[in-house]
Amino acid sequence: MLQVVDEIDDAISALRLCFVGLAAEIGLLVAGSLGIGAIAAGIATGAEISLICSAATVLGLAAALKIQASARRSEPPLL
Repeated sequence: MLQVVDEIDDAISALRLCFVGLAAEIGLLVAGSLGIGAIAAGIATGAEISLICSAATVLGLAAALKIQASARRSEPPLL
């Protein structure tokens, strides 16, 4: 009986982890879209070029970190 409960708990934990990861991916997509929209709005309203460049730099760094994290996940673990 204890084994059955443990397997059910493992299945629920795996689903919870999947949903947390999915929510994080959706959050990154929304944040990136808002960042791009903010840069476009800054350009359209004639904001200072230094502010626009700063926003683009931050958005680029966030994208680079996301790419690095996904590449690290795809590598096999070191033994």
